[in-house]
Parts: sequence; structure tokens; C-alpha cells
Amino acid sequence: MSYPLVSLAFSRVAYTTRRQMQNNNLRRFSTIEPFAVDVDTNGETLASSFNPVGPPDFLSAITVGESIRSHGKNITRLSSSPDIFLAKDLIPEEDRIILMQAAQVQGMKVAGTKQSGENTVRKNSYLTWIDPFSIVSTDEGSDWRDAPLVARDTIFKSRSCFAHDVMNDSMNNAEIGICFAEDLQVAKYDKDGRFDYHHDGYSRYLTVLSYLNGVGGTYFPFGGMKDELEGIDFTNENEVSVLSFKRQLEKCGILIVGEEGSDAYLQSAFMKPKQVVQIEAGDAIAFYNYMPGGEKDLRLLHCSLPVPKEKWISTAWFRSDALTGPFASFKKAQLFESFYGGAQ
Repeated sequence: MSYPLVSLAFSRVAYTTRRQMQNNNLRRFSTIEPFAVDVDTNGETLASSFNPVGPPDFLSAITVGESIRSHGKNITRLSSSPDIFLAKDLIPEEDRIILMQAAQVQGMKVAGTKQSGENTVRKNSYLTWIDPFSIVSTDEGSDWRDAPLVARDTIFKSRSCFAHDVMNDSMNNAEIGICFAEDLQVAKYDKDGRFDYHHDGYSRYLTVLSYLNGVGGTYFPFGGMKDELEGIDFTNENEVSVLSFKRQLEKCGILIVGEEGSDAYLQSAFMKPKQVVQIEAGDAIAFYNYMPGGEKDLRLLHCSLPVPKEKWISTAWFRSDALTGPFASFKKAQLFESFYGGAQ
């Protein structure tokens, strides 16, 4: 299965210089070995706490319920272990309208459905992709002509707020061997549309999901469940066994709701969230789909519940084949050495 990739524009000189620097670091770090034992002022090893597929340091430092203002946005931590954040007003109203109009004009395809037993994974949902580097229309009569610019700005704001500094640095220098952004996906759910439990996968280490018309319905069954999940190794489980564990809990997870309210979802017998979070149009949630060692974090299984009214979202995905594959630990060690240069 293939996905559209963002066509990154960059300076050849800057790219070459950065690549030469990386090659020099690779030569210095040419054998597989444990991370160096550089110690920071808190007595922790810098290398062992280095997690480029996780949140940036300024977000890692805040506790559940705490907020911070960064890049002009108010960001609140909703959950730790797994990490889930909420950004208020990430996409302004004018840009949301442009994205929805552009998706309709461009044409939306029925979201790919596949079977899981007797259950359809997706229902009544449609999607399209907006290339942030496609040619901008000059048709003055088209309100959606700036869609590529809006998509580019949305992707940039998403990674600026939520990607680790190392990953932002790599994307700034077009090091697609480390990480890259996909084109912006815009999706629409008709009434009763849904997307069953799934993990974003495909090396998508960071998901930034924005609510374009203020309808929510996203549910994370293991969000905000750090204490209840203590001691469970989710890397050695599969999706079926993880979801069976959910049934043992009386209340679990985080439910995201918007203008539609929570009643439509809470009427379901299986829906007993530990926390309900209210969002507004333009808000976004961000979550990190992989463990520091590159394994899938199945605590980030989530679903879009059957919605009581039409729902629009956009999704910015950031991928790293290098840091989520079989050689993730080795690549992570190389990246640490390259970024920190052996700093004490």
C-alpha cells in the first residue's frame, strides 16, 4: 500500500552540507554498540532518555492537565504513557473552510474498507489528499485556490508544535531518510460514519488530527490509563489481546467530543470513558504511535465512533521508516551521536 508523500523543496547546498555532516558522524559511529553513558544534571543518561519519535522536550516536561503556550498555540497534555496532547485553534476558520471546499472540488473517494472477521473497519467515510506543493490555482473565483498553501501551513504548524527537535531539524534539511511528512489528508464522515479500532501504523510515528467542523467522536481506550496499565508490555501483544484487556476495565480511556456532545456515544453499553474532552472546530489532538525502541505502541489504538452528524477532519502524518523498523535502535544511536555530537 502506498501513500502520497510531501514533495519537499530544499536548498541543494544545504542538503549536501547536512548529508556530509551526517556521513562524518556515521563513520565515527560505525559499529552497533550500546548508547554512550553521558550523564545529564539529573543523573539520567542523555542517550537512554533520547526519544526522537516522542514529544519534544518542552511537551515531555508538562504533566497531565497542564498547559503550555508554544508557537502561538495553547497545548494541554491529556495523557501520559501514552502521550496525547490537545492544541487549541491549530487551524483558523478561514483555512478550515478552504480545506473542506478543496476536498469536495478535488473529489473524495470512499475510504478504503477491509474486513476484520465479520466487521467492516470503515463505514460512510470519504477522503482525499492535498499536496502542499502542488501548483496553486490562479482562478480568482475559487475560494479553495489556496488549499496547497493551507495544507503546507497546517503540516508546518503540526510538526513545529509536536515533533521532536531532532525530527524538525531533519525535515528542515530534507533528510527524508530520517523522517518526512505525508500530504495532508482530509476526511469526511456522513451520519453514522465510523472507523473501527486501529493503529495508524505504516511508520507513522506522529499523528496530528484536526477537527475541521467541530464534530469529535474519537476514542482512545487506553488514553489516561497510566496507572491501570502499569507492568503490561504492550509491545508483545497484538490488537485482539489488547482490546480483550480493555473489557476487564470498568471505565477506561479518553473520549473526544465536539459540538455534538457526548450523549450519542455514552448510550452505547461498551462506552464507559474515564475522561471526556471537549473540543471546538480548529482544535487538534496529537499522539505518538511508536515506542522509543521503534515498536508499535498498541496503547494508541483508537477509533472514530459512529457520529450523529457530518464530521470533517484533516490529518497530518509524520513517518520514519528508519526509527520504526528492525534497525530502529541502531538508527536511533546514530541520530543521537549526530545531533548531540557526544556532548556531556
